[in-house]
Amino acid sequence: MSKPFVFKARLNVADLFHHANHQEVFTTALQKAETLEHFVLKMLGYCALSYEQAACLNNLSEKQKPDVWLEDKQGHITVALFAGVMELGDIIRIAKQYKKLVLLIKEDSEWFDSVKERLSYVENISIFALEEDFLDSLSEALSRSLHWDIVIEQNQISVSDKTEYYETNVLKLL
Repeated sequence: MSKPFVFKARLNVADLFHHANHQEVFTTALQKAETLEHFVLKMLGYCALSYEQAACLNNLSEKQKPDVWLEDKQGHITVALFAGVMELGDIIRIAKQYKKLVLLIKEDSEWFDSVKERLSYVENISIFALEEDFLDSLSEALSRSLHWDIVIEQNQISVSDKTEYYETNVLKLL
């Protein structure tokens, strides 16, 4: 892919867990070096963090910024969300930079089993996993549109794109 694939996103988010409803409308792009899976995880992470205040989305894939983040009034990042698995050394280094670190990943028990013991020493991290089939289905549906109705519940996320309905369990690993 030579150029980013641009989307006009319309996300209707009903966050039943946090008792919040809102609509997010913006333009975003799948960057040429970005996978569909990463892009979908980033969009879902954006929806999950946007319940309290305006979440910031890393549209340009800047390496020094998280995929999604929340800022305080002084512009300091308080919650940093990264989409996808990371190397243990990177997690430990990044966790020191932010008040709260969140990883949103595809289910990968092999990766988690290899890092979970060492991650128990990182106090400010939360890791959530989504089912692979759910992410694959949403990735395929991106060719239609990025107009999603999202419902976030205690341990579940569902997405409707006016054509199909997708649902997954959210596993809190840490």
